[in-house]
Amino acid sequence: MPRVSRPRVVGSERVAKFMRAFHGWFWDDVELDWLTANGQAAVVLRHEGKVRCLLTASASSDGIDDLFWIFNPDKLGAVAGPA
Repeated sequence: MPRVSRPRVVGSERVAKFMRAFHGWFWDDVELDWLTANGQAAVVLRHEGKVRCLLTASASSDGIDDLFWIFNPDKLGAVAGPA
């Protein structure tokens, strides 16, 4: 499982640096499944058929306000399907 940030990563420069730290391997051979989670658009990222994470975003007219990534397997059960 990838290491993830526990505290919020805030600010465009810090977010860009954080994303750059794992972009080289994270997105390779990823399949995207779009769905609705908790009443908002979301995407499940799968790698080799296994759920890697769930991603949601909130946005305003100013752009993206928040990205929410869920990596915890215990929290991904509803989107992962049967084990």
